[in-house]
Amino acid sequence: MISSEAPSLDLIARFEEAAEAAHRAEHAYRQKAAERIEELTRERANAFRRLNLVRSAAKAITEAEEPEQAGLRARAVVADALGWEEIGPRQELVLDRLMPVFAAMQAEMGENEGAPGMASQEALRAFEDWYRAETGTEFYALFERYIPETPRVDF
Repeated sequence: MISSEAPSLDLIARFEEAAEAAHRAEHAYRQKAAERIEELTRERANAFRRLNLVRSAAKAITEAEEPEQAGLRARAVVADALGWEEIGPRQELVLDRLMPVFAAMQAEMGENEGAPGMASQEALRAFEDWYRAETGTEFYALFERYIPETPRVDF
């Protein structure tokens, strides 16, 4: 039988410290994982918004009756997708900066039978970089729209 309580208190204290260290390590890992998941979620959402933008613009370009109108048609489709019914100076600037993207897409689609290529990707990336530098936010955040939940009423 052990007669002294001091060694057992020291022993318990060491296990308590180890348990707390494990708890801190787990918490730090979970926080880091949550941040990474949030980052990946944002990247995925932006990738699909980018895809939808390019898909809509490509469709508008191919449906244009006159090649000269293709970029303007794509511009109108993007403005509509953003919900921009009235175009102010800020929206005008953004849409103007997208025109090189549409021009590159149109050129590549003509050359590659409908498949946008590297020049349009580079033009889009340059636009995205410009928008981020100009506003401090991602362009694709403009596509996020809060839709309030409406109560369902049964009569």
